[in-house]
Amino acid sequence: MLWFIAAVLIATAVFKFAPADITTQTISRSNKDNLGHISFFILPILVLAWLLFTVAQGESHSYGAASFGFVLTACSTALAKLHKFIIPCAFITIILLIIGVTQT
Repeated sequence: MLWFIAAVLIATAVFKFAPADITTQTISRSNKDNLGHISFFILPILVLAWLLFTVAQGESHSYGAASFGFVLTACSTALAKLHKFIIPCAFITIILLIIGVTQT
């Protein structure tokens, strides 16, 4: 669990101290690309569909909900337009992991 806390702290530091113009340049470039990077979504969407199918069958465990958070975070990092959802997805993942830890 310490590696996860360290990863969150490092990601927060990178996000906080990164130059703001890099983010705006990335977003402006992503507005020009219509469907160029949609292929990045294929694997996370397939994993999300597999997880939904597994949960619908009732074969999930206490960390099944946290896996949704990890997949949503992967989806939000796939496209630059969705980068604003990285931190909310990470917070959802943290909350679901805490719930999973308290249930076991």
